Amino acid sequence: MTIKIAIIGSGPSAFYSAQSILKLNQDCEIDIIDKLFSPFGLVRYGVAPDHQKTKNVIRVFERILALEQVEFFGDIEVGKNISIERLKLFYDAIIIATGMAIDRPLGIKGDNKQGCYGAAQFVGWYNGHPDYKDLNPILDNNTAVIIGNGNVAIDCARVLAKNKSEMASSDITEYSSNTIINSPIKKIYIIGRRGPLDAKFTTVEIREMGELQECESVLSEGTLSQIPQTQDLDNLGKQYKILTSFPESNSLNTSSRKAKTIEFKFYAKPLEVLGDDKVNGIRLEINRLNKKNNVIGTGETFELKAGLIITAIGYHGEKIDGIPFDEQSGKIINKENIVDNNLYTAGWIARGPTGVIGTNKHDGDRVAKGIAEKKFSENKKGRSKLKDFFSENKIKYINKLDWRNINEEEIKRANNGAPRKKFIDFDEIYKFINK
Repeated sequence: MTIKIAIIGSGPSAFYSAQSILKLNQDCEIDIIDKLFSPFGLVRYGVAPDHQKTKNVIRVFERILALEQVEFFGDIEVGKNISIERLKLFYDAIIIATGMAIDRPLGIKGDNKQGCYGAAQFVGWYNGHPDYKDLNPILDNNTAVIIGNGNVAIDCARVLAKNKSEMASSDITEYSSNTIINSPIKKIYIIGRRGPLDAKFTTVEIREMGELQECESVLSEGTLSQIPQTQDLDNLGKQYKILTSFPESNSLNTSSRKAKTIEFKFYAKPLEVLGDDKVNGIRLEINRLNKKNNVIGTGETFELKAGLIITAIGYHGEKIDGIPFDEQSGKIINKENIVDNNLYTAGWIARGPTGVIGTNKHDGDRVAKGIAEKKFSENKKGRSKLKDFFSENKIKYINKLDWRNINEEEIKRANNGAPRKKFIDFDEIYKFINK
C-alpha cells in the first residue's frame, strides 16, 4: 500500500523529513504544502542574501522535489484554504514543519513606535518575502540599533553596512538595496545583555564583520576589561578570539576610520524606546555579572540616539487550528516530534529556533522512523483527493512545475552578477504562470 503523507511547510525540516521518509520507504506519496508560492522557507527568506554558499543546500531540496513521489502545493494556507481535519481524511500521516516566523516582542515601553522592527520583518523585507514587501522601514537617520547577540543580529548589521559592490552577487531585492545604499546610516550598534563570551555569533559570521570594505567593527570602550579575569582568552573558540581582537572605539585613529562603524555594546539591557510616534532613541541599563556569572542591573542608565531599532531576540511559531500549541514557547506541543496519532512535527515549530539548517536532519530522521514503524490500514487517496478538493472549491495553487518555471525565470532575469531576481508579489506570479 502506498502511504500518503502531507508535509505542511517547505523549509529545511520539511525537505529533510521527506528525504528521510523516502530513504526508508520508496512506496509513498509526499505532498509539500506551503502558504507561500515558493518552497524552501528559511533558506530563501531567512538566510542573508549575501550568503549564497549557505543557500546552496537548496540544490539538495530541488532534487527531492523533482522526485515523482513528491509534489508541491504553494499558495495554500492550512487553516484557511483547507483544515487539518480535512487533511487527516486524505492522508495517512501529516507532518507540521511550518517553522517560526513571528518576532518575539521586545516587551518594553515604546517598542511599537514607527522605526522599531523585528528581525523577521526586516530580513523578510530585504529578502523579498511577500508579507514584508511593503514594510518600508524608516532609514532616514544616521544611527541604527540592533538588539540581540546572534547571527541574525549581525546579518542585519552587515547588510546595512555593505556597499553596492559588496552586495552585487547577492539576491537582495532591488528596492531594499536602493533604500539601504541611499540611507544616511553611518553608525550601527549591536546590543547584548551579557558579555562578548556569551554571544552566539558563529566564526564565519563574526569574521565577516572584520572584512567589510567601508565599515569598521569595534567594541565599546572598556569591553575587554569587563571580561572575567578567570577566562583564558587563548583557549577560547575562534569566534571569540576574532570578536575580542576588534579595537575598542576609543582607540581608533579618527583619520583612518572608514565611512561606517559597527559598535558591539555588551552588558546593556533595553528599558524604553524613545520618541513620540517615531523612534528617536533607546534607553538602556548597564548590566554587570555577579560572582555566579548572572546578569544583574546596576541601576545606571544611558541613552543612544537612533532612528532605526531592529530586535533580533528570538521567534515565535504561528498556531494552526486543530493543532495543540504552547502559546508561551510558541511551539507545537509534542513528545519527540509526535503530536498525536499520525500527526507529527519537525523543525523550529517542534523544538524552538535553535541550531543551523542541518540540525533539522535529526528531526526528519525521527519523524521518518516513527512513520515507518506505523501500520497503516486505510487506503487513503492523498494527492488525488486534495486536487479534487481544490478544484471543487475553485482554490488555485502553485505546483512544482509552476515553481520550476518561476525559478528559471528568476535566474534568467537577474542582472549585474546577482544569482536571481525574485518574484515578490502573488499577482505578478500568477500573471507569469498564466501567460
